[in-house]
Amino acid sequence: MAKILQHTLAVLLSLILLAACAGLLLFKLVQHRIATTMQPPHLQLQPEPAGDLLYSTLDGQPQHLSSTKGQVVFLDLWGTWCVQCVAEMPKVQRLYDHYKDDPGVRFLIVSRLDSPSKVRSYARRNHLSLPFYVMNDDDIPKTMQLNQYPATFLYAKDGTLVSKHVGAADWSDRSVISFIDQLKQQ
Repeated sequence: MAKILQHTLAVLLSLILLAACAGLLLFKLVQHRIATTMQPPHLQLQPEPAGDLLYSTLDGQPQHLSSTKGQVVFLDLWGTWCVQCVAEMPKVQRLYDHYKDDPGVRFLIVSRLDSPSKVRSYARRNHLSLPFYVMNDDDIPKTMQLNQYPATFLYAKDGTLVSKHVGAADWSDRSVISFIDQLKQQ
């Protein structure tokens, strides 16, 4: 009886491990498919008043979107659990690399439903140097709840929300750089 129980347990553990590997493989395949078919976002100036947003550094320091006035802001709401978010992150990194030394442009890559340690681990594994933050879903203003992720928001220097985009996109495209450069000139 003990041998049957031991054998059954070994089979169950093997099946669980096999299912986890299959799930990870499927996630990676979907991620690759999204990444290879990504298009640049269609950004249009559609100014609207922006509410404040509370988020935290990975060390737990609270921050407010309103403190970024005077800078063009690229804000991406994402999660490590979101396949589209993960697929677009290398493109976001390229855009960030273009502006990382520009004090007139600020990047806020804000993870929802992830712990700071999970975000750090993800960034380290994927060689990302983006400025990551975390937040609680309760702190997302209603105007930013687009019910799909990633959700990306661009703000003018005066704090006005000027464009938003839902879904994965090729943020490293020249059209995005031109759009941000136009915002910097305003």
